[in-house]
Amino acid sequence: MCGILGLYGKFQGNDILSMMKIIEKRGTDAHGMYLENNETKFFDNNIDMNTFNDDNEYKVGFGHNLLSISNFYNDENLLNLQPRKLNNLILSFNGEIYNYKEVLDFLKSNLYDGEAPKSDCDLLMQLLNYYYNKNQDLLEAVQYTNKIIDGDYVYSIYDGKNIALSRDSVGVKPLFYGKNDVIKGFASERKALWEVGITDTKTLEPGHILYNYEDIKPKYLIYDYESNKNHKYDTYVKYLDEYINESVKNRIANIDNIGLLFSGGVDSTLLLYYILDNLEDNQSLKLYTVGNENSQDLKFARKIAEDLDLTLRETIITEDVVRKYLDDTLLAIEELNLMKLGVGMTTYIATNMVHDDGIKVALSGQGADELFAGYKRYLNTYEEGYVDTDGLLYKRYRAVEHELRQDIAHIHDVNLERDDATSMTNTVELRVPYLSDKIIKWVLNIPAKYKINGSADNIRKNILRELAVKKGVPEEIAYRKKKAAQYGSGIDKFLRKKIFRELNINKYFDELINSYIND
Repeated sequence: MCGILGLYGKFQGNDILSMMKIIEKRGTDAHGMYLENNETKFFDNNIDMNTFNDDNEYKVGFGHNLLSISNFYNDENLLNLQPRKLNNLILSFNGEIYNYKEVLDFLKSNLYDGEAPKSDCDLLMQLLNYYYNKNQDLLEAVQYTNKIIDGDYVYSIYDGKNIALSRDSVGVKPLFYGKNDVIKGFASERKALWEVGITDTKTLEPGHILYNYEDIKPKYLIYDYESNKNHKYDTYVKYLDEYINESVKNRIANIDNIGLLFSGGVDSTLLLYYILDNLEDNQSLKLYTVGNENSQDLKFARKIAEDLDLTLRETIITEDVVRKYLDDTLLAIEELNLMKLGVGMTTYIATNMVHDDGIKVALSGQGADELFAGYKRYLNTYEEGYVDTDGLLYKRYRAVEHELRQDIAHIHDVNLERDDATSMTNTVELRVPYLSDKIIKWVLNIPAKYKINGSADNIRKNILRELAVKKGVPEEIAYRKKKAAQYGSGIDKFLRKKIFRELNINKYFDELINSYIND
Protein backbone atom coordinates (compact mmCIF):
# COMPACT_ATOMS: atom_id res chain seq x y z
CA MET A 1 0.00 0.00 0.00
CA CYS A 2 2.73 2.47 0.93
CA GLY A 3 6.28 3.15 1.97
CA ILE A 4 7.06 4.38 5.47
CA LEU A 5 10.31 5.57 7.02
CA GLY A 6 11.71 7.60 9.88
CA LEU A 7 14.83 8.94 11.55
CA TYR A 8 15.66 10.01 15.07
CA GLY A 9 18.92 11.56 16.19
CA LYS A 10 20.58 14.37 14.22
CA PHE A 11 19.70 14.84 10.54
CA GLN A 12 18.35 17.31 7.98
CA GLY A 13 14.89 17.47 6.47
CA ASN A 14 16.46 16.68 3.11
CA ASP A 15 17.65 13.34 4.50
CA ILE A 16 14.03 12.28 4.95
CA LEU A 17 13.33 13.51 1.43
CA SER A 18 16.21 11.46 0.00
CA MET A 19 14.91 8.33 1.69
CA MET A 20 11.42 8.96 0.34
CA LYS A 21 12.75 9.36 -3.19
CA ILE A 22 14.67 6.07 -2.99
CA ILE A 23 11.43 4.15 -2.31
CA GLU A 24 9.04 6.42 -4.18
CA LYS A 25 7.69 3.55 -6.30
CA ARG A 26 6.05 2.12 -3.18
CA GLY A 27 3.59 5.00 -3.32
CA THR A 28 3.25 7.60 -6.04
CA ASP A 29 -0.17 9.10 -5.19
CA ALA A 30 0.95 11.46 -2.42
CA HIS A 31 3.92 12.17 -0.16
CA GLY A 32 3.93 13.39 3.43
CA MET A 33 6.43 14.37 6.10
CA TYR A 34 6.64 15.21 9.80
CA LEU A 35 9.79 16.87 11.19
CA GLU A 36 10.55 18.01 14.74
CA ASN A 37 13.35 19.66 16.66
CA ASN A 38 13.48 21.51 19.97
CA GLU A 39 12.12 24.74 18.49
CA THR A 40 9.85 23.85 15.58
CA LYS A 41 7.59 21.23 14.11
CA PHE A 42 6.96 20.78 10.39
CA PHE A 43 3.92 18.79 9.29
CA ASP A 44 2.69 18.47 5.70
CA ASN A 45 1.14 15.26 4.41
CA ASN A 46 0.94 16.44 0.80
CA ILE A 47 4.35 17.82 -0.12
CA ASP A 48 5.82 18.27 -3.59
CA MET A 49 9.01 16.21 -3.56
CA ASN A 50 10.34 18.06 -6.61
CA THR A 51 10.35 21.44 -4.88
CA PHE A 52 10.77 20.52 -1.20
CA ASN A 53 14.06 21.67 0.30
CA ASP A 54 14.93 21.77 3.99
CA ASP A 55 18.49 21.72 5.30
CA ASN A 56 17.45 22.52 8.87
CA GLU A 57 18.51 20.10 11.57
CA TYR A 58 15.90 17.87 13.24
CA LYS A 59 15.78 15.21 15.95
CA VAL A 60 12.69 13.25 14.83
CA GLY A 61 11.25 12.78 11.35
CA PHE A 62 8.83 10.57 9.43
CA GLY A 63 8.16 10.18 5.72
CA HIS A 64 5.31 8.50 3.87
CA ASN A 65 4.73 7.56 0.22
CA LEU A 66 1.08 6.75 -0.44
CA LEU A 67 -0.24 4.10 -2.81
CA SER A 68 -3.97 4.73 -2.83
CA ILE A 69 -6.05 1.58 -3.09
CA SER A 70 -9.53 2.77 -2.10
CA ASN A 71 -11.29 5.59 -0.23
CA PHE A 72 -8.71 8.06 -1.51
CA TYR A 73 -10.94 10.90 -2.65
CA ASN A 74 -14.07 12.50 -1.29
CA ASP A 75 -15.92 15.51 -2.69
CA GLU A 76 -13.62 18.00 -1.00
CA ASN A 77 -10.21 16.58 -0.26
CA LEU A 78 -7.90 13.62 0.06
CA LEU A 79 -8.64 11.14 2.81
CA ASN A 80 -5.65 8.83 3.14
CA LEU A 81 -2.83 11.36 3.36
CA GLN A 82 -0.10 10.50 5.86
CA PRO A 83 1.57 10.85 8.29
CA ARG A 84 -1.62 11.17 10.33
CA LYS A 85 -1.85 13.50 13.34
CA LEU A 86 -4.35 13.20 16.19
CA ASN A 87 -3.75 15.14 19.40
CA ASN A 88 -0.09 14.44 20.17
CA LEU A 89 0.10 11.18 18.18
CA ILE A 90 1.83 10.93 14.79
CA LEU A 91 1.07 7.78 12.76
CA SER A 92 2.58 6.35 9.56
CA PHE A 93 0.84 3.22 8.31
CA ASN A 94 1.41 0.73 5.51
CA GLY A 95 -1.16 -2.00 5.13
CA GLU A 96 -4.76 -3.09 5.25
CA ILE A 97 -7.08 -3.87 8.17
CA TYR A 98 -9.47 -6.64 7.20
CA ASN A 99 -11.72 -6.63 10.28
CA TYR A 100 -12.56 -2.95 9.82
CA LYS A 101 -16.23 -3.34 10.78
CA GLU A 102 -15.46 -5.32 13.94
CA VAL A 103 -12.95 -2.70 15.10
CA LEU A 104 -15.41 0.11 14.38
CA ASP A 105 -18.11 -1.73 16.33
CA PHE A 106 -15.67 -2.16 19.21
CA LEU A 107 -15.00 1.58 19.34
CA LYS A 108 -18.70 2.36 19.27
CA SER A 109 -19.51 -0.17 21.98
CA ASN A 110 -16.91 1.40 24.27
CA LEU A 111 -18.69 4.76 24.23
CA TYR A 112 -16.24 6.14 21.72
CA ASP A 113 -17.43 9.58 20.58
CA GLY A 114 -14.72 10.50 18.07
CA GLU A 115 -15.21 11.31 14.41
CA ALA A 116 -16.15 8.29 12.30
CA PRO A 117 -13.02 6.94 10.56
CA LYS A 118 -12.88 7.23 6.78
CA SER A 119 -10.06 4.79 6.07
CA ASP A 120 -7.98 1.99 7.58
CA CYS A 121 -5.39 4.55 8.65
CA ASP A 122 -8.04 6.65 10.40
CA LEU A 123 -9.41 3.57 12.12
CA LEU A 124 -5.98 2.53 13.36
CA MET A 125 -5.21 6.03 14.59
CA GLN A 126 -8.46 6.27 16.52
CA LEU A 127 -7.98 2.84 18.07
CA LEU A 128 -4.44 3.72 19.17
CA ASN A 129 -5.68 7.05 20.51
CA TYR A 130 -8.49 5.31 22.41
CA TYR A 131 -6.04 3.06 24.28
CA TYR A 132 -3.41 5.77 24.68
CA ASN A 133 -5.89 8.07 26.41
CA LYS A 134 -6.45 5.48 29.14
CA ASN A 135 -3.06 5.97 30.79
CA GLN A 136 -0.72 7.74 28.32
CA ASP A 137 1.28 4.52 27.81
CA LEU A 138 2.25 4.22 24.14
CA LEU A 139 3.63 0.67 24.34
CA GLU A 140 0.51 -0.58 26.06
CA ALA A 141 -1.67 1.19 23.48
CA VAL A 142 0.17 -0.59 20.66
CA GLN A 143 -0.06 -3.97 22.38
CA TYR A 144 -3.81 -3.67 22.99
CA THR A 145 -4.39 -2.38 19.46
CA ASN A 146 -2.52 -5.29 17.89
CA LYS A 147 -4.69 -7.77 19.76
CA ILE A 148 -7.78 -6.38 18.04
CA ILE A 149 -6.76 -5.64 14.45
CA ASP A 150 -6.56 -8.36 11.80
CA GLY A 151 -4.54 -7.34 8.79
CA ASP A 152 -1.30 -7.07 6.89
CA TYR A 153 0.56 -4.03 8.19
CA VAL A 154 3.52 -2.17 9.58
CA TYR A 155 3.22 1.18 11.31
CA SER A 156 5.11 3.73 13.38
CA ILE A 157 3.49 5.75 16.15
CA TYR A 158 5.06 8.69 18.03
CA ASP A 159 3.69 10.54 21.07
CA GLY A 160 6.26 13.33 21.35
CA LYS A 161 8.53 11.29 23.62
CA ASN A 162 8.38 7.66 22.53
CA ILE A 163 8.46 5.89 19.17
CA ALA A 164 6.96 2.45 18.54
CA LEU A 165 7.19 0.34 15.38
CA SER A 166 4.89 -2.63 14.87
CA ARG A 167 4.60 -5.45 12.31
CA ASP A 168 1.79 -7.91 11.60
CA SER A 169 1.92 -11.41 13.04
CA VAL A 170 2.96 -13.15 9.80
CA GLY A 171 5.26 -10.50 8.37
CA VAL A 172 3.38 -9.82 5.14
CA LYS A 173 4.54 -6.19 5.20
CA PRO A 174 8.27 -5.54 5.66
CA LEU A 175 10.07 -3.16 7.99
CA PHE A 176 13.81 -2.74 8.49
CA TYR A 177 15.71 -0.72 11.05
CA GLY A 178 19.26 0.17 12.00
CA LYS A 179 21.58 2.83 13.37
CA ASN A 180 24.96 4.47 12.99
CA ASP A 181 26.91 6.85 15.23
CA VAL A 182 24.54 9.76 14.54
CA ILE A 183 21.05 8.46 13.78
CA LYS A 184 18.63 5.60 14.21
CA GLY A 185 16.14 4.85 11.48
CA PHE A 186 13.58 2.54 9.94
CA ALA A 187 12.13 2.05 6.47
CA SER A 188 10.05 -0.27 4.30
CA GLU A 189 13.18 -1.04 2.28
CA ARG A 190 16.82 -1.33 3.30
CA LYS A 191 18.06 0.88 0.48
CA ALA A 192 16.34 3.88 2.13
CA LEU A 193 18.50 3.30 5.21
CA TRP A 194 21.60 2.81 3.09
CA GLU A 195 20.87 6.21 1.56
CA VAL A 196 21.54 7.95 4.90
CA GLY A 197 24.53 5.85 5.90
CA ILE A 198 22.81 3.12 7.93
CA THR A 199 24.39 0.01 6.45
CA ASP A 200 23.90 -2.46 9.31
CA THR A 201 20.19 -3.22 9.14
CA LYS A 202 17.84 -5.67 10.84
CA THR A 203 14.37 -6.96 10.11
CA LEU A 204 11.59 -6.19 12.56
CA GLU A 205 10.32 -9.71 13.21
CA PRO A 206 6.62 -10.57 12.70
CA GLY A 207 4.48 -9.68 15.70
CA HIS A 208 7.31 -7.73 17.33
CA ILE A 209 7.26 -4.13 18.52
CA LEU A 210 10.36 -1.93 18.43
CA TYR A 211 9.83 0.50 21.30
CA ASN A 212 12.43 3.25 21.64
CA TYR A 213 14.78 0.90 19.81
CA GLU A 214 14.13 -2.00 22.20
CA ASP A 215 12.81 -5.17 20.56
CA ILE A 216 9.65 -6.31 22.37
CA LYS A 217 8.72 -9.90 21.58
CA PRO A 218 5.05 -10.92 21.54
CA LYS A 219 3.76 -13.24 24.23
CA TYR A 220 2.05 -15.30 21.56
CA LEU A 221 3.30 -16.35 18.12
CA ILE A 222 0.72 -17.37 15.56
CA TYR A 223 2.58 -20.47 14.40
CA ASP A 224 2.87 -21.76 17.99
CA TYR A 225 -0.89 -22.03 18.42
CA GLU A 226 -1.84 -25.66 19.01
CA SER A 227 -5.40 -26.85 19.32
CA ASN A 228 -6.24 -29.63 21.73
CA LYS A 229 -9.19 -30.70 19.61
CA ASN A 230 -9.20 -33.47 17.03
CA HIS A 231 -11.82 -33.04 14.35
CA LYS A 232 -13.29 -35.23 11.68
CA TYR A 233 -11.85 -34.81 8.20
CA ASP A 234 -15.06 -33.21 6.91
CA THR A 235 -14.85 -30.59 9.67
CA TYR A 236 -11.33 -29.65 8.63
CA VAL A 237 -12.52 -29.26 5.03
CA LYS A 238 -15.63 -27.30 6.03
CA TYR A 239 -13.77 -24.61 7.97
CA LEU A 240 -10.90 -24.52 5.50
CA ASP A 241 -13.46 -23.67 2.81
CA GLU A 242 -15.06 -21.03 5.04
CA TYR A 243 -11.78 -19.38 6.03
CA ILE A 244 -10.33 -19.22 2.51
CA ASN A 245 -13.56 -17.74 1.22
CA GLU A 246 -13.57 -15.12 4.00
CA SER A 247 -9.92 -14.26 3.40
CA VAL A 248 -10.37 -13.80 -0.34
CA LYS A 249 -13.54 -11.76 0.17
CA ASN A 250 -11.76 -9.42 2.59
CA ARG A 251 -8.80 -8.95 0.27
CA ILE A 252 -10.80 -7.97 -2.82
CA ALA A 253 -13.40 -5.79 -1.10
CA ASN A 254 -13.69 -2.20 -2.39
CA ILE A 255 -11.22 -2.76 -5.23
CA ASP A 256 -12.39 -2.04 -8.76
CA ASN A 257 -9.67 -3.85 -10.71
CA ILE A 258 -8.02 -7.02 -9.41
CA GLY A 259 -5.04 -8.98 -10.67
CA LEU A 260 -4.20 -12.61 -9.91
CA LEU A 261 -0.71 -14.08 -10.33
CA PHE A 262 -1.68 -17.29 -12.04
CA SER A 263 0.35 -20.44 -12.72
CA GLY A 264 -2.51 -22.78 -13.55
CA GLY A 265 -1.61 -24.87 -10.49
CA VAL A 266 -3.94 -25.83 -7.68
CA ASP A 267 -3.05 -22.91 -5.35
CA SER A 268 -3.75 -20.07 -7.77
CA THR A 269 -6.65 -21.85 -9.50
CA LEU A 270 -8.44 -22.44 -6.21
CA LEU A 271 -7.97 -18.76 -5.35
CA LEU A 272 -9.44 -17.92 -8.76
CA TYR A 273 -12.60 -19.87 -8.00
CA TYR A 274 -13.03 -18.08 -4.67
CA ILE A 275 -12.45 -14.71 -6.33
CA LEU A 276 -15.12 -15.48 -8.92
CA ASP A 277 -17.52 -16.45 -6.12
CA ASN A 278 -17.04 -13.05 -4.47
CA LEU A 279 -16.57 -10.76 -7.47
CA GLU A 280 -19.07 -7.90 -7.64
CA ASP A 281 -20.60 -6.63 -10.89
CA ASN A 282 -18.48 -3.47 -10.77
CA GLN A 283 -15.21 -5.36 -10.30
CA SER A 284 -12.91 -6.69 -13.01
CA LEU A 285 -10.34 -9.49 -12.89
CA LYS A 286 -7.27 -10.24 -15.00
CA LEU A 287 -4.86 -13.17 -14.77
CA TYR A 288 -1.09 -12.89 -15.17
CA THR A 289 1.33 -15.71 -15.91
CA VAL A 290 5.03 -16.05 -16.67
CA GLY A 291 6.69 -19.03 -18.36
CA ASN A 292 8.68 -20.36 -21.27
CA GLU A 293 6.75 -21.31 -24.37
CA ASN A 294 6.71 -25.02 -23.54
CA SER A 295 6.06 -24.73 -19.81
CA GLN A 296 3.21 -26.54 -18.11
CA ASP A 297 2.36 -23.34 -16.23
CA LEU A 298 1.57 -21.57 -19.47
CA LYS A 299 -0.34 -24.52 -20.90
CA PHE A 300 -2.66 -24.91 -17.92
CA ALA A 301 -3.03 -21.17 -17.31
CA ARG A 302 -4.23 -20.73 -20.89
CA LYS A 303 -6.65 -23.61 -20.60
CA ILE A 304 -8.28 -22.35 -17.40
CA ALA A 305 -8.52 -18.79 -18.74
CA GLU A 306 -10.13 -20.02 -21.95
CA ASP A 307 -12.57 -22.33 -20.15
CA LEU A 308 -13.69 -19.53 -17.82
CA ASP A 309 -13.59 -16.80 -20.49
CA LEU A 310 -11.10 -14.68 -18.54
CA THR A 311 -8.40 -12.29 -19.72
CA LEU A 312 -4.91 -13.76 -19.38
CA ARG A 313 -1.78 -11.63 -19.79
CA GLU A 314 1.43 -13.56 -20.27
CA THR A 315 5.15 -13.01 -20.66
CA ILE A 316 7.18 -15.65 -22.48
CA ILE A 317 10.55 -16.15 -20.82
CA THR A 318 13.60 -15.94 -23.05
CA GLU A 319 17.23 -15.17 -22.32
CA ASP A 320 16.65 -11.58 -23.46
CA VAL A 321 13.72 -11.19 -21.05
CA VAL A 322 15.80 -12.47 -18.12
CA ARG A 323 18.62 -10.08 -18.99
CA LYS A 324 16.14 -7.20 -19.30
CA TYR A 325 14.75 -7.65 -15.79
CA LEU A 326 17.93 -8.76 -13.99
CA ASP A 327 18.98 -5.35 -12.64
CA ASP A 328 15.51 -4.29 -11.53
CA THR A 329 14.96 -7.56 -9.68
CA LEU A 330 18.35 -7.46 -7.95
CA LEU A 331 17.72 -3.88 -6.84
CA ALA A 332 14.31 -4.87 -5.51
CA ILE A 333 15.36 -7.90 -3.45
CA GLU A 334 18.48 -6.08 -2.18
CA GLU A 335 20.57 -9.24 -1.85
CA LEU A 336 22.42 -11.74 -4.02
CA ASN A 337 20.48 -14.97 -3.55
CA LEU A 338 19.93 -17.16 -6.60
CA MET A 339 16.71 -18.76 -5.38
CA LYS A 340 15.21 -15.42 -4.34
CA LEU A 341 16.33 -13.93 -7.64
CA GLY A 342 14.64 -16.63 -9.72
CA VAL A 343 11.33 -16.51 -7.87
CA GLY A 344 11.54 -12.76 -7.42
CA MET A 345 11.97 -12.19 -11.13
CA THR A 346 8.81 -14.21 -11.81
CA THR A 347 6.89 -11.96 -9.42
CA TYR A 348 8.56 -8.83 -10.79
CA ILE A 349 7.65 -9.63 -14.40
CA ALA A 350 4.07 -10.57 -13.50
CA THR A 351 3.44 -7.44 -11.44
CA ASN A 352 5.07 -5.34 -14.14
CA MET A 353 2.23 -6.48 -16.42
CA VAL A 354 -0.26 -5.74 -13.62
CA HIS A 355 1.12 -2.20 -13.35
CA ASP A 356 0.97 -1.69 -17.12
CA ASP A 357 -2.75 -2.46 -16.94
CA GLY A 358 -3.28 0.23 -14.29
CA ILE A 359 -4.09 -2.30 -11.56
CA LYS A 360 -2.79 -1.63 -8.03
CA VAL A 361 -3.71 -4.85 -6.21
CA ALA A 362 -2.89 -8.44 -7.14
CA LEU A 363 -3.45 -11.68 -5.25
CA SER A 364 -0.93 -14.49 -4.92
CA GLY A 365 -1.04 -18.11 -3.75
CA GLN A 366 2.00 -17.57 -1.54
CA GLY A 367 2.00 -19.67 1.64
CA ALA A 368 -0.01 -22.65 0.43
CA ASP A 369 3.04 -24.91 0.04
CA GLU A 370 4.29 -24.09 3.55
CA LEU A 371 0.87 -24.72 5.09
CA PHE A 372 -0.16 -27.84 3.18
CA ALA A 373 3.24 -29.54 2.71
CA GLY A 374 3.54 -28.86 -1.00
CA TYR A 375 7.31 -29.11 -1.40
CA LYS A 376 9.03 -32.42 -2.06
CA ARG A 377 11.34 -31.87 0.90
CA TYR A 378 8.43 -32.57 3.22
CA LEU A 379 8.48 -36.16 1.96
CA ASN A 380 12.13 -36.37 3.01
CA THR A 381 11.17 -35.01 6.41
CA TYR A 382 8.45 -37.63 6.69
CA GLU A 383 10.93 -40.41 5.91
CA GLU A 384 13.99 -39.14 7.78
CA GLY A 385 12.54 -37.17 10.69
CA TYR A 386 13.18 -33.59 11.80
CA VAL A 387 15.65 -32.37 14.43
CA ASP A 388 14.80 -28.99 15.96
CA THR A 389 17.20 -26.40 17.39
CA ASP A 390 17.04 -28.07 20.81
CA GLY A 391 18.17 -31.40 19.35
CA LEU A 392 14.77 -33.04 19.66
CA LEU A 393 13.95 -35.61 16.99
CA TYR A 394 10.46 -35.67 15.51
CA LYS A 395 9.34 -38.61 13.37
CA ARG A 396 6.96 -39.20 10.49
CA TYR A 397 3.86 -36.98 10.54
CA ARG A 398 4.92 -35.21 13.71
CA ALA A 399 8.17 -34.27 11.97
CA VAL A 400 6.27 -32.79 9.03
CA GLU A 401 3.97 -30.82 11.32
CA HIS A 402 6.94 -29.38 13.19
CA GLU A 403 8.72 -28.36 9.98
CA LEU A 404 5.58 -26.69 8.64
CA ARG A 405 5.40 -24.52 11.76
CA GLN A 406 9.05 -23.56 11.37
CA ASP A 407 8.53 -22.68 7.72
CA ILE A 408 5.62 -20.38 8.55
CA ALA A 409 7.77 -18.83 11.28
CA HIS A 410 10.37 -17.88 8.65
CA ILE A 411 8.18 -17.26 5.61
CA HIS A 412 8.59 -13.50 5.98
CA ASP A 413 12.34 -13.75 5.49
CA VAL A 414 12.30 -16.47 2.83
CA ASN A 415 9.36 -15.35 0.68
CA LEU A 416 7.24 -12.41 1.81
CA GLU A 417 9.87 -9.67 1.90
CA ARG A 418 11.06 -10.73 -1.56
CA ASP A 419 7.55 -10.71 -3.01
CA ASP A 420 6.67 -7.37 -1.43
CA ALA A 421 9.86 -5.80 -2.74
CA THR A 422 9.43 -7.01 -6.32
CA SER A 423 5.73 -6.14 -6.53
CA MET A 424 6.00 -2.74 -4.85
CA THR A 425 8.84 -1.78 -7.19
CA ASN A 426 6.07 -1.93 -9.79
CA THR A 427 3.71 0.02 -7.48
CA VAL A 428 1.52 -3.06 -7.03
CA GLU A 429 0.34 -4.32 -3.66
CA LEU A 430 0.47 -8.10 -3.41
CA ARG A 431 -2.08 -9.76 -1.12
CA VAL A 432 -1.78 -13.33 0.14
CA PRO A 433 -5.14 -14.85 1.14
CA TYR A 434 -3.69 -18.19 2.32
CA LEU A 435 -1.76 -16.36 5.05
CA SER A 436 -4.66 -14.98 7.06
CA ASP A 437 -4.43 -15.54 10.81
CA LYS A 438 -7.48 -17.81 10.79
CA ILE A 439 -6.18 -20.00 8.00
CA ILE A 440 -2.73 -20.35 9.56
CA LYS A 441 -4.12 -21.32 12.97
CA TRP A 442 -6.56 -23.79 11.43
CA VAL A 443 -4.29 -25.41 8.85
CA LEU A 444 -1.27 -25.84 11.12
CA ASN A 445 -3.54 -27.91 13.36
CA ILE A 446 -4.79 -30.14 10.54
CA PRO A 447 -3.02 -33.50 10.98
CA ALA A 448 -0.23 -33.98 8.45
CA LYS A 449 -1.75 -37.30 7.39
CA TYR A 450 -4.38 -35.24 5.56
CA LYS A 451 -1.64 -33.39 3.68
CA ILE A 452 0.81 -36.19 2.87
CA ASN A 453 -0.39 -39.72 2.23
CA GLY A 454 2.72 -41.68 3.15
CA SER A 455 6.19 -41.82 1.61
CA ALA A 456 4.94 -42.54 -1.93
CA ASP A 457 2.86 -39.34 -2.16
CA ASN A 458 4.41 -37.36 -5.00
CA ILE A 459 1.84 -34.55 -5.16
CA ARG A 460 1.03 -33.84 -1.47
CA LYS A 461 -1.31 -31.02 -0.31
CA ASN A 462 -4.11 -33.60 -0.38
CA ILE A 463 -6.75 -31.80 1.67
CA LEU A 464 -6.32 -28.63 -0.40
CA ARG A 465 -6.55 -30.59 -3.65
CA GLU A 466 -9.71 -32.33 -2.52
CA LEU A 467 -11.24 -28.99 -1.54
CA ALA A 468 -10.34 -27.70 -5.01
CA VAL A 469 -12.22 -30.56 -6.67
CA LYS A 470 -15.17 -29.87 -4.39
CA LYS A 471 -15.11 -26.24 -5.56
CA GLY A 472 -15.24 -27.34 -9.19
CA VAL A 473 -11.57 -27.15 -10.16
CA PRO A 474 -10.88 -29.75 -12.90
CA GLU A 475 -9.05 -32.80 -11.55
CA GLU A 476 -6.18 -32.42 -14.02
CA ILE A 477 -5.50 -29.04 -12.38
CA ALA A 478 -6.31 -30.03 -8.81
CA TYR A 479 -3.93 -33.00 -8.91
CA ARG A 480 -1.24 -31.38 -11.02
CA LYS A 481 2.29 -31.94 -9.67
CA LYS A 482 4.07 -29.04 -7.98
CA LYS A 483 6.91 -27.24 -9.77
CA ALA A 484 8.79 -24.31 -8.23
CA ALA A 485 8.13 -20.89 -9.77
CA GLN A 486 11.68 -20.30 -10.97
CA TYR A 487 11.75 -23.72 -12.67
CA GLY A 488 8.22 -23.55 -14.06
CA SER A 489 9.00 -20.22 -15.66
CA GLY A 490 12.40 -21.26 -17.04
CA ILE A 491 14.19 -18.31 -15.42
CA ASP A 492 16.52 -20.44 -13.29
CA LYS A 493 17.91 -22.19 -16.38
CA PHE A 494 18.96 -18.93 -18.05
CA LEU A 495 20.47 -17.57 -14.84
CA ARG A 496 22.55 -20.65 -14.05
CA LYS A 497 23.62 -21.78 -17.51
CA LYS A 498 24.05 -18.46 -19.27
CA ILE A 499 24.08 -15.19 -17.37
CA PHE A 500 25.92 -16.14 -14.17
CA ARG A 501 28.66 -17.87 -16.18
CA GLU A 502 29.38 -14.61 -17.98
CA LEU A 503 29.31 -12.26 -14.99
CA ASN A 504 31.34 -11.85 -11.84
CA ILE A 505 27.98 -11.72 -10.13
CA ASN A 506 29.22 -10.57 -6.70
CA LYS A 507 31.09 -7.63 -8.21
CA TYR A 508 28.18 -6.91 -10.55
CA PHE A 509 25.71 -6.79 -7.65
CA ASP A 510 27.89 -4.50 -5.50
CA GLU A 511 28.41 -2.08 -8.38
CA LEU A 512 24.70 -2.10 -9.18
CA ILE A 513 23.67 -1.24 -5.60
CA ASN A 514 26.35 1.43 -5.22
CA SER A 515 25.40 3.02 -8.52
CA TYR A 516 21.74 3.12 -7.51
CA ILE A 517 22.38 4.68 -4.12
CA ASN A 518 24.86 7.24 -5.46
CA ASP A 519 22.81 8.22 -8.52
